[in-house]
This record gives sequence, structure tokens and C-alpha cells, in this order.
Amino acid sequence: MPSLWSRLFVFLPVVGVACGGEEGGRASASDASAGITLSGSVDETGGPGETDDPLAPIPDVGTPGGSGGPGGEEECASQTTPAENMRQPADIIVVVDNSGSMDFEAAAVQTNLNAFSQQMVDSGIDVHVVLMSSYPGDGNGICIDPPLGIGGCDDNDNNPPVFTHIDSRIGSNDALVQILEYQPEWSVVLRPDAQLHFMVVTDDESELGALEFDMALKALDPSYALYKLNGIVCTTECAETAAIGDTYITLGQLTTGIIGDLCLQDFQPVFDQLATEVISGAQIACEWDIPAPPPGEDFDPTKVNVEFDDGLGGGFEIGYVDSAADCPNVVDGWYYDNAAAPTKILACAQTCQKIQGVETAQINISLGCDSVPAG
Repeated sequence: MPSLWSRLFVFLPVVGVACGGEEGGRASASDASAGITLSGSVDETGGPGETDDPLAPIPDVGTPGGSGGPGGEEECASQTTPAENMRQPADIIVVVDNSGSMDFEAAAVQTNLNAFSQQMVDSGIDVHVVLMSSYPGDGNGICIDPPLGIGGCDDNDNNPPVFTHIDSRIGSNDALVQILEYQPEWSVVLRPDAQLHFMVVTDDESELGALEFDMALKALDPSYALYKLNGIVCTTECAETAAIGDTYITLGQLTTGIIGDLCLQDFQPVFDQLATEVISGAQIACEWDIPAPPPGEDFDPTKVNVEFDDGLGGGFEIGYVDSAADCPNVVDGWYYDNAAAPTKILACAQTCQKIQGVETAQINISLGCDSVPAG
């Protein structure tokens, strides 16, 4: 009997958004639905190959001596199932100066953080928030109420994976230093397909320079290269200013982040603007569910192939790599979320960037043929 799925294609429209991190280079992403198609060759002339059953066996239409598809493989029937193309998630690390001059500012962050995250949730973006701050009673500490936190004040408001509180007292000048030092703790929350944001709230300047921080962060993990540094810092002189936050302003410009003036003492518009930027800047999430095989068939993770089709007659095959760590060694590539028990296909970062912004494009995922390795 011919196989039912020597070629299974998942057609996913690629949302027209640009990549690369420039604020002006991205358009708003939107959810899109597509279909999973078991693609084959059914006799359309009404002859013996015609059938009303989409899973019924079909006649051999291969070349002489073969059994149907490429390389002599069998053809398959046609079946369509809805599939969803998701927006890029966001991982946001909020770092709050807990020094004595930050009483009003710490309270403002505590007040606004729930509404800030909810804006993104309401837009369909899967957001994870990490708060780096002491708890109340240790300087100007913070505790977050539900629904983001669990309100377990004074020492535990964690609500993983959506909200993680790293209990660290942030000094006037060491926000960037502590970001680097606590990387082993906040990095476990990050997702490979999410946009990484930092947001620093302080009335002072950093003891670590902008370029030093930028180089040190990227040295920790190359995947941080497209991070954005946002901040509510002193951009002007006012009664609340300990020092102008030139380092944060520079990093905001370098990474196309959002910088608000702490002197205005009105944090909601800054949080609103950042939420808007996160939502509008969300790329296509370069991951796709592996469709379930037809009844009676077993999924073989060694027989999966991925192709980019620009919808204009062009495209390219995306080869397989064992893990994200192998991505820098290839031109284009994809890998499984879990090699031992895969459920999703993820594009390498460089491939993800390449397929953004082509409105007519689609990703074709075929099952049933030996996986082509990336080159």
C-alpha cells in the first residue's frame, strides 16, 4: 500500500515585518492562519485514481521503475489542517535602583508593572518579566501583586514562568554591573525565539560604560546581540536628578531602545510607549509545531525538511542542524526544540532574520524524506 505522507507540507504565511533591530525597520506583525497539507497526486480526470476519501490509497504515478515521489518514494493523499503562525515572544528584564532617593520611582514601577505586561498579553504576545530589585524593607524594594506576581510580600512574589523576581539590592550606579553578574539567574528564563529587553530605572549614572557593557553582554552569549536597552533615567537636570544617565541614553540609541525622562515623574506614558514598541516590533516567531502524522503512521524526526518559498518563484532549502549552538557554522539552518522528543521546529537566528519582511512568502515543512543537513 502506498504511504500516506511521503511529502507533508505546512504552509505558513510569513508576516511582513523587517528585522535587524532598527526601530524604524519593523512593521507591526499580526497573527496569521494557514494550513497543513498532505500533498500528493490524485487522478483529477475521474479515472481509477479518483476518490472522495482524502486518506485513501492512490495509484502509483512515479517514473518507470520507481514507486512515485522523488527518489522512487511513494506519493500520498491530500489533507488540510489549520495551523497558526505566532508572534515573537518578549523577555523583559526590569532593573530598579533601590537606593534611598528612589522611593517614588520604586513605587511607580510597582504600580505600573502589571498594566505594562497586560498590554502585551492582550495583544497576543507571550511575555516573560524578570524583576531585579530588593524586596520591601531592604532599601526602596518592590513586591508585585497578581496577576503578574503572586503578592507574596515581603519576600516571595515569584510566579514562574511569567514572572521571576531576583532578590538583589541595586545600587545607584551598578545596575549594568548587576545585570552581568546575575546573568546565570535571568538567563534561565530566556527563550531562544524571544526579543530580549532590559529596562533600567535609576536617577543616577552607571559606573560601567556603554561600550564596555555592550561588549561584555554579547560575550556572555552571542544570542544577546539584538537586545534592546530601555530606561527611565534622568535626561535633564531636576530636583530628582543625582546624575544625568548618559550611559543609558547611549545604550538606548545604540540598541534602538526607549528612554524616558525620570524628571517628569510620570512613568505610565513610558511604560505604555515601551509596550507599544514591543508589540509593533514583534517579528514572526520562527518556530512551528510539528504536525501529527496520519493515523497508522509514526513520526520519524530524521525525515523532516524545511524550505523557504518567497511566493515569487524563488526560495531556498533550509538544512538541519543538531542544535542552536551549530547555527553560527552554517549559512541557514533549523533545529528541534528538544532533540530527544521534538515538538517544534526552530529557525536559526540568521535564517529567522532572512525570512522576515516577505509578505508573499511561506515556509514548507515536508515529512517523509531524509533530512538534508545544513551546509
